[in-house]
Amino acid sequence: MQHSASYSTDEVATAAPEAGADREVEGVVLSDASGTIVWWSGGMASLLLEAGVRWTPGMRCCDALECATNSPSGSACLSRLALLQADGLPTRQWRLRGRRPLEATLTARTIRPGSGPMVVFELSRGPAVLARPAPAGDVAVAALGRLSVQVGGHSRDADWLQQRPGQVFRYLLASRSAAQRSEAIAAALWPDRGPSAVANVRYCVFKLREQLADSTDPADSVVAREAAGYRLDPRRLKLDVDVFQRTATAGIAAARRGEQAAGEGLLAEALALYRGDFLADDPYADWAFTEREYLRALAGKGLATMAQIAVSAGRLVAAADHLQRLAQLEPFDSHVHQMLIEVCLRRGRRTEALRHYHALRARLQRAFGEQPDFELTHVVAALGNSRRVPTPEASPRLTGLLSESSAGGTLT
Repeated sequence: MQHSASYSTDEVATAAPEAGADREVEGVVLSDASGTIVWWSGGMASLLLEAGVRWTPGMRCCDALECATNSPSGSACLSRLALLQADGLPTRQWRLRGRRPLEATLTARTIRPGSGPMVVFELSRGPAVLARPAPAGDVAVAALGRLSVQVGGHSRDADWLQQRPGQVFRYLLASRSAAQRSEAIAAALWPDRGPSAVANVRYCVFKLREQLADSTDPADSVVAREAAGYRLDPRRLKLDVDVFQRTATAGIAAARRGEQAAGEGLLAEALALYRGDFLADDPYADWAFTEREYLRALAGKGLATMAQIAVSAGRLVAAADHLQRLAQLEPFDSHVHQMLIEVCLRRGRRTEALRHYHALRARLQRAFGEQPDFELTHVVAALGNSRRVPTPEASPRLTGLLSESSAGGTLT
């Protein structure tokens, strides 16, 4: 048995290969929810010795398993990917660089012992039948912020995105949960065109397939035709919106469970994807409004969670960065701006605090003829009576924001 940190014998035993496996497992690795390697088997130690690779206790999963070269996206953490999937990760090829590179197959499953969720990686160099892959998500779409499309790793960004085929594509993105009839697409995009708009939809779909094609066979198009209408094939579509929503939700849930490190890591990954509002370059599309507002609220909730974690740890610079971004998302929310001003004052940034307050007051006066819900002098006086670093309990505005966000439902 190799490094096992403070984990019990029962917890390490849980990582043993499952009975009835159809392949011989040669190495087992155990990582915790934060992506730290906490144990590896003697068989894994032998594989590492053969490859001329040395692991050290407590190293990161991404360094040990070389996630950057072994994950589907080329950047995701294998531990985080496994924790996001109910069934872990299916069997995949895995390669470790060393004096003698090691090639194997890797499978991951999750366990939940008393110390929290963990990931069990099982490696084998013997013959294995790889899980049959679904059609690759070769159509990568970034819809948070300005719309961008890649097919097979090559950019397809061009004028067509701003033309009618691009409008149909945006509508199908926003309606990806179900097939859409030509009549519904026409009514949403060109309500004043009349019956001729339906024929225009069919022509636009034809042109859209041309723009997204990586094959001469129409049956391979990501724009699928079903009995109920057109839809984007979810097996081929890799959409940043879906990754953001899944990862942000998992990060917020982890933080609520008290798993601060895991929650912060997931939220950092999610918020890096949030480059702007959903389909931001089509701001007046009413059919995108519901999802746009939901995703904006989710980003705000994630930023509020990140700020609360940073404040409770006394990392005021990080808290200010998260609150600054949150204030940009919520330009009229006095509670958010008051918390940002408090953090600025605690950092000794009085000029910056004053600038934020005057900007908020001018913005509220211009838009609503109102004043902020707080006076700057009252914030200064309150801080003068309490010189300690704020905690979640001492920051009711931030806690209140999280409570209000959690009251909202999920998008269906």
